[in-house]
Amino acid sequence: MLQTAVFVDAGYLYAQGSALLAGSKQPRSRVRLNVPAMLADLLAEAKAVEPNARLLRVYWYDGLARGGSLNIEQRTVAESENVKCRFGTINSRGEQKGVDSLVVTDLIELARSHAISDAFIMSGDEDIRVGVQVAQTFGIRIHLLGIQPARGSQSPDLLSEADTLHEWGKNKVGSWLTVVEETPAAAAVAAERSDEWMSQVVEARVGALTHAAAVAIYEFATNNRNQIPQDFDRPSLATARQTIDRDLTPEERRGFRALLLEAIRAKVDAGAAS
Repeated sequence: MLQTAVFVDAGYLYAQGSALLAGSKQPRSRVRLNVPAMLADLLAEAKAVEPNARLLRVYWYDGLARGGSLNIEQRTVAESENVKCRFGTINSRGEQKGVDSLVVTDLIELARSHAISDAFIMSGDEDIRVGVQVAQTFGIRIHLLGIQPARGSQSPDLLSEADTLHEWGKNKVGSWLTVVEETPAAAAVAAERSDEWMSQVVEARVGALTHAAAVAIYEFATNNRNQIPQDFDRPSLATARQTIDRDLTPEERRGFRALLLEAIRAKVDAGAAS
């Protein structure tokens, strides 16, 4: 039986889609995705590649901060019919981690179990090439979808492995992806809300610490010019980024870390007094 699975790297979709529309990659907080319209175009494209194939489902891969919750668009995707979401993590620099390995694992397992005959993939990462190669040894045809210019946004080695190549241009992408301009008024509102989200994240992160862990972090900071240990700093920054759905500015990072240390110090003092 002919059956197609669709694989979407959301990081590639947002990054390259926004670069096509705005001239450079934009932060996720400034990009809006019409999920139903995008999925409709995706499924139509996959159907055109192999008209006689049945759809298995769409596998949607995205990053999520540890302990973070889904944003509105991620929830819309997750609740869409025939879609299965897989989430990797987001590190302190806003980079997705673990997503490529999820794509490779799913692709190989579906190929090995003969659940699909065709794989329709939107991604540009070199790291999924091994999954493509293994799947092809099981007789799976690989159809690669890129965003213009595909040869500039996708790995040349990945392009060379695919059985068919497809590309979406500005008219297609612009019909369901929008880059929102940040107005001075919006920037002012964001600044007013910064204290609120910082306090919420700091309270959650420090509140989850045991007294002993707080003491260890505080002692490290005291001996290292107020630097926070990376194993606490990076997840904290990732949680903050997920909370506001954008990268922190350098000034926000400094303010956030200062609040973290202040809260940790208060927790240490409270524990010593009790």
